[in-house]
Amino acid sequence: MKRKILLIDVSNSFTKIAVASRGKIGPVRKIPTATLSASSLPSAKVDLAVISSVVPRASDILATALSCPPLWVDHRVPGGVRVRYPKPATIGADRLANAAAAASLGKLPAIVIDFGTAVTFDVIDSQGCYLGGIIAPGLPTAAQALHERTALLPLTEVKRIGSSVGKSTAEAIRIGLLLGAVGLAREAVACITKENFPGKKPLVLATGGDAELVARLATRNGGKKVIDRIDPLLTMRGLLEIAKKNP
Repeated sequence: MKRKILLIDVSNSFTKIAVASRGKIGPVRKIPTATLSASSLPSAKVDLAVISSVVPRASDILATALSCPPLWVDHRVPGGVRVRYPKPATIGADRLANAAAAASLGKLPAIVIDFGTAVTFDVIDSQGCYLGGIIAPGLPTAAQALHERTALLPLTEVKRIGSSVGKSTAEAIRIGLLLGAVGLAREAVACITKENFPGKKPLVLATGGDAELVARLATRNGGKKVIDRIDPLLTMRGLLEIAKKNP
């Protein structure tokens, strides 16, 4: 692929922007989505922009700011994954990009967990069909809800924990959020596997800001690994795969 491709992943919290050339993703710029503007885009000349966006306001900004042809990711855009879903138009573009990245690895079935504003699970079967998934509150979202819905609980940053018993309110919140995420990941993967892939071991991929924390905690003290591979650029790789299939 000789084209220069602008990759844009717009999530509720952050937007990631990179230019891919000759099939390789360049440096990724991460900015708060709330501050996205025309000046956020790189000045380098590109041939195509491939965009996954779940924020309509940001989509409107990009639609007027782009100086190259845009390809807006949705269920109608070829990405190497067939969609088996009752209302495909309701699937988030980022989830479709994650599924495209997983399918490109050629190790199906697969489950993709994205630890972002929401925690999403996306399921791709052995034939490369997108089956659906799970959506739960992300760790920062849950922390924000605890702070806003209670009188005394502080807004707490999610970070590494060293114990399962908190010695402060903030520590107790961190432990609750992270252990909850580990439990969610274990139970979701187990249920998805039992119901959809009996007798098989799906490849479990993870991305998103809290993926490393959850994966590390899951294997602490000899715990069974629930996540096989962590890829912070998984969504961007999916956008690049979609670009390859839309010359």
